[in-house]
Amino acid sequence: MINEKLKELIYNDEEKIIEQRRKLHQNPELSMEEKETNDFIKKELESYGLEVKQLDPTGLIAEINPESEGKTVLLRADFDALPIQETNDFDFKSKNAGKSHACGHDTHTAMLLAATRALLEIKDELPGTVRLLFQPGEETGDGGKAVVKQGVTKGVDSGFAIHIFTNIPLGYAATGYDQVMAGNYFFEVNFKGKSAHGSTPFEGHDAIMMLNTFINGANGAVARKVDALNEPIVLNYGTISGGSVANAVASEAKLVGSFRFFSNESADKFLNELKEIADLSAKLYGGSCEFTYNQGAGPVINEKTSTDTAVKVARDLFGEDKVMTDMKVAGSEDFGFLLAGYDEFEGMPGAYMCIGAMNPEDPSTFPINHAQDFNPDEKAFKDGALLLAQYAYEFLKQDNK
Repeated sequence: MINEKLKELIYNDEEKIIEQRRKLHQNPELSMEEKETNDFIKKELESYGLEVKQLDPTGLIAEINPESEGKTVLLRADFDALPIQETNDFDFKSKNAGKSHACGHDTHTAMLLAATRALLEIKDELPGTVRLLFQPGEETGDGGKAVVKQGVTKGVDSGFAIHIFTNIPLGYAATGYDQVMAGNYFFEVNFKGKSAHGSTPFEGHDAIMMLNTFINGANGAVARKVDALNEPIVLNYGTISGGSVANAVASEAKLVGSFRFFSNESADKFLNELKEIADLSAKLYGGSCEFTYNQGAGPVINEKTSTDTAVKVARDLFGEDKVMTDMKVAGSEDFGFLLAGYDEFEGMPGAYMCIGAMNPEDPSTFPINHAQDFNPDEKAFKDGALLLAQYAYEFLKQDNK
C-alpha cells in the first residue's frame, strides 16, 4: 500500500512542484549545456542538507542515507530540453528562443525534487540508500553514456525512472517486462567514385549507383536477415545527397540514416550487415566507401523484480485496471544505457515506466511529446513524484524483509 505519510507530504507540496516545474520550463537548455538548470538543482539539493556530487560536464548525484548497509535504489530524472520553438502562450512559456521543454524533462526534475523532500522526511524508515540522479543529455544519448562512465550505477540494486506522456490519460501508467523501448544507432555512408561525362558513364564509377545498391541491399537485409517477430529492426533513411549536375556521373554520394533495435546482439549483427553491404555496393561499381556510426540510446530492458515493484506501486496508486504491463515501443530512451551498461561500464537492474498527462476534458493537453505546443496536465505531477518516492520506499522494504 501507498505510504500515507509520503502521500500527504507530496500532495501538500503540489504547489511547489508546479512552481519549480514552471521555473524550469521557462529556462530550457539543450543537452549537455544545462549549466543554469544544473546549478538550480544543486542549490535546491544543498538546501535540503544533502551532499551533492557534480558530474562532468553537467548532472548531479546526491544520496539519502549514504551510510546505510542496506540496499541501494536509484531514482533518475533527466533535465535537458529540445531545439524546438515553443508555440504555447501561457505565462511560463520558454524564454529561450528555439529551445523548449517539449518532452517534459522539466516535469521529471520537479517531481524528483519533490520525492526527495518527502523521502528525507521519512529517511529513518528507509532500510537502505536512495541515490538521486539528475541527468543531462537524454535527448542525444550523450548524458546516459556520460553518467554511466562516471559510475552512477555502481552498487545499485534497482534503478527506476518515469516519463510523462500525453498519449496516456491522467491516472494511467504503462510499462512492460524485458524489452520495453528500442535502442538506436545513427549511421552515415559516404561513397566515393570517379566522375565522368553523362555521355560516357562507363568511364566513371557512379557513387549514386553505389548508394542505390546499398539502399536495396539494406532493405533486403531487414526483410530476409532479421527476425521480425523476436528481434525486429526499424530502419530509416534520413538524408541523401550526391552529384552536382544532370549530365555527369557523380563521384560522391552520402546517406545518413538510423535504425532501432531491442537487443545489443541484434544491433551488432545488423551493423555488420550494413558495413558489408556498403563495402560490396562500392566495389560493385569500382568505388570505395566510409561507414561511420554512433549509438544514440541503448535498449530499455526492464528487470523482473524491479518491474514487479513498479507495477505494484503504480496499481496501488492508480488502480489495478489502470496500469498496462505490455508496453513495447520503438521509441528510444537513454535510461537503457543505465540498465544495460555502456562499453565496459556495467549497468544496473531496474525498470522504466510511463505515466499519463493527457486530460480527456482539456484539448490543450492532447499534443504529444516533442510537439511545439506540448502541454502536459499539471495534475499528473504530484502522482509522478509519489510514484518515484514510493518506489524507493517499497523496493528497500521488500529487499530487506
